[in-house]
This record gives sequence, structure tokens and C-alpha cells, in this order.
Amino acid sequence: MSGAPPRAGGSAPVACPRCRLALDHSKMSSGSQLCPRCLRAFEAFVLHPPERRVRVATLVEAGPEGGIACAAHKRNAAVTSCSRCGVFMCTLCQVAADGKVWCPACFDRLSAEGALESARTSFRDWAGLCHAFALLGLPLFFLGLAFGPGALYCGVRAVRQNRTLGIGGGVGIYVSMVLGVAETAGGALFVASLFRR
Repeated sequence: MSGAPPRAGGSAPVACPRCRLALDHSKMSSGSQLCPRCLRAFEAFVLHPPERRVRVATLVEAGPEGGIACAAHKRNAAVTSCSRCGVFMCTLCQVAADGKVWCPACFDRLSAEGALESARTSFRDWAGLCHAFALLGLPLFFLGLAFGPGALYCGVRAVRQNRTLGIGGGVGIYVSMVLGVAETAGGALFVASLFRR
């Protein structure tokens, strides 16, 4: 699928966080969703924000003793400053995220760096990594000491991730973790047999 129609307001289309398939947001509801392409579950939170009418105070209304000008809008009175750079902002400029207020430039920069939890658009698929380590360790049993612990570590992280997201059905993760234990033991036996010779 090449793309989906953009969301209301011209924002980017909604996509599966695992395979990036564009999805029709109008057919989604809050809760667990199943991607039609990769058949993996993910959590969706549909927001219907109320229309906010912002009242912007001008410097003329602030009075002679009050009022610092907004850095971007010289005629608007600043109501706050950015938590990162300290620039003064009016109500049109402020972006509230992760319990702080940011100017648009700092919000864009922190979002691009992945420093804001609320602006994250991707996450690590620990279950997929667990399965990959377990499957790679099967034909390469002599590398079991590398792939087995990797499968165990990723499996533990996958179980925690599924609990956080409220996703069930982690039987495959436990199977991969058991394979990881077997590969670790097999790798240890292989290395021990090399030193016995």
C-alpha cells in the first residue's frame, strides 16, 4: 500500500509501528490493533482533542508595566519561557510535552533526537530480536554462547514490553528463550570439548 489519506488537519498518516504500513485512522479505535500486513499486535490511542480557542494577549493589553514580547511574534505578550533554551513565548508558540513547555524549535530538535518520550514514533521490537537470536543459534550451534544469551536477554525485555503494552500471547517468546538456554548449554559444551582435546 503506497499510502493512506492524511488525517484531519493535514497531519501525517497513521502507520503500523512495526512494518510501517499506512493505516486508515478513521477505522481505528483505542486499544489493541492487528496490522493486516505483518499480523502483529500494537496499541493505539485515538485522540479527539477539543477545538481549543487560544486567546493571545497583545502587548498593548498587557499594560505599560507588564509584558515581554514573544520571540517569534513581537506584538504578542509572552506567557512562559522554553524549558530548554529559555526563549519567551506567547500562547501560540508554546508546546507542552512530557510535563514541560518547549518552544517549537526545541520541540522539533528533541523530537528528532528521540529525547521526548511522548514524541517517539518507533520502538525496539524485542520479541523479534529474541526470535532472531534463537533461530540464528540453531544452525550455528558453535556460536551458542553468543546467540543463546542474546535470545534470553531480548526475551526478558520482550516480556516486559508486552506487559507494558498490554499485549498477550507471548508463548513464542518463551519458546525462543528455552532455545536460547539450550543453545547456551550447547555452546558451552562445544567450547569445553575443544579444550579437552
